[in-house]
Amino acid sequence: MFFLGSALALICGLANSAAAALEKREMMQVGVGASGLALFAILLRRPVWLFAMALSLLAWTAEAGSLGLVPVPVVTSLRSLGRGGLVVIGHRWLGERFARIELAGVILLAVGGVLVASTVISAGAAQPPLADGTEVLVAFALVLPAALLARLRSGVFKGAAVGTLFVATGIFTKEIADRFVRDGPIGLLHVALTPGPWLMVVLSVWSLSLLQHAFARANAASVSAASTAVSANGLIVAGVVLYHEPLAHGAALVPLLAGIVLAGVGAVALAGSELYALRKA
Repeated sequence: MFFLGSALALICGLANSAAAALEKREMMQVGVGASGLALFAILLRRPVWLFAMALSLLAWTAEAGSLGLVPVPVVTSLRSLGRGGLVVIGHRWLGERFARIELAGVILLAVGGVLVASTVISAGAAQPPLADGTEVLVAFALVLPAALLARLRSGVFKGAAVGTLFVATGIFTKEIADRFVRDGPIGLLHVALTPGPWLMVVLSVWSLSLLQHAFARANAASVSAASTAVSANGLIVAGVVLYHEPLAHGAALVPLLAGIVLAGVGAVALAGSELYALRKA
């Protein structure tokens, strides 16, 4: 089961990366003139964008399977591995230009995320379900910072807003996966009576809209690095707080602190590089 869950997490990362490249390509052609429902109306008529959505659905399905089989840190670490390929795809296929500080930021975010994930210890994957009130509280607590980040002009900050929403959708995805692992298909009927899946649908639509605007303003790799760093670390925190997955202690906390520092420096590098570019524009 561990091997299968790990393979699904890797598939999730690769499918998400491919979808991000395709979405960025489409937004380069559409531009930022439309927003909201008008933007979706345009994108829904573009076959390449629809294929990207199919890849995103595949990624979500693989993520749900992996979250039901292996601990959250394993999922977040393997899911992040495909992000580095976006730099190559962005440069060769999308014609994106990367400053050295941007490349450094992407690398630092990836390394920092892996180090943080390595400090979390868990013996199991499926956990008892969250209470309905807890699910609503989780959504509310994550929507507020996402809304603040989404108001900023920067594509990297919009990517961070997407990552914040991905924390919530990841938690609700885990709830669905855990129910299925524990109770089988009947568990899906039980989870449909909770607010989580419906909150997940609403937040997914919002995050999808934000992601298109982020891709229109910044490099695909930079946006994805920001969203992945926030969602990965946020899910790890959720694993500790909501599902009581234990952290390492003693000397093993050194990678945790190093990962937090590296991810923080990487985020600052990406945001600073984009803000500098915006001032010059």
